Amino acid sequence: MILQVLILYSLFGFSFTIGKMILFYASPFFIVALRMLIGGACLLTYIYAKHRIRCYPQKSDMWLYIQNAVFGTYLFYSLRAWSLQYITTTKAALLFNLFPFFTAIISYFHLKERFSIQKVFGLSLGFLGMIPLLINNSSYEDLIGGVSFLSWPELLMIAAVASLSYSTVVMQKLVKHRQCPPVLANGVSMLIGGAMALTSAMLVEPIWIRGDCKMLALLAFVQIVISNLICSNLQAHLLRHYSTTFLSLASFLSPLSAVIYGWLFFHETVTWHFFASFATVFIGLVLYHFDELRKKIHAN
Repeated sequence: MILQVLILYSLFGFSFTIGKMILFYASPFFIVALRMLIGGACLLTYIYAKHRIRCYPQKSDMWLYIQNAVFGTYLFYSLRAWSLQYITTTKAALLFNLFPFFTAIISYFHLKERFSIQKVFGLSLGFLGMIPLLINNSSYEDLIGGVSFLSWPELLMIAAVASLSYSTVVMQKLVKHRQCPPVLANGVSMLIGGAMALTSAMLVEPIWIRGDCKMLALLAFVQIVISNLICSNLQAHLLRHYSTTFLSLASFLSPLSAVIYGWLFFHETVTWHFFASFATVFIGLVLYHFDELRKKIHAN
């Protein structure tokens, strides 16, 4: 099972690289719509083609499906795609490490969990650890502008991570508490989110394809298989066996993978800002996680 966690976040790191490559050939909203509509259709076709699986979305769960589609599909992938046009895959993946902190805060409001001093310190340290990375803007980010020392691409990537964190809590309710099959939950959410992205593409993107169609098709196929079919369902499956906190902590593996992929495919350099942020965020995550382990040991 731990091997599956390692595979999941290694593939997540690679999805940042493929996501940036595909933007050379198509517009962001169109890419999201293409991926989600095809991926969602494949998942639903699979689950209904299996004769032993006969399940349908329940009316009582539709609000959860809609939330998951809006936050986990439409907002997360659209904001991430737009941001990746201007920031490196390394920075994007490291910003993804805000995921466990947002998940903890959202879980606090949903589950009314009380934070210890150690947890508060760990969360605060993790947020502060992002500052060295955020003050190191690229020339592309400077052209876009932003708020204070944060560029708009960084702000939207942070918003994307917050959206994904919220959708993870919603997804766990669907697959663990409502016993919804992960394939069904992802398929429905992808179709709804894909339709929203297609509507956005028709409204704000006059040109959808801007490069070699064959390369676009190849990259889209790879991205759909890795992200929509493998990662989404593997994550939903693991949510049945691990807590959202543990899986969000394991997501720390994604930027390590993205550094390697970014160096290989885009010749991205890694400055001291990355290592300073990486080390500080890691310490904050460890402090938070060990406080949880200590409480579980005392509870048992």
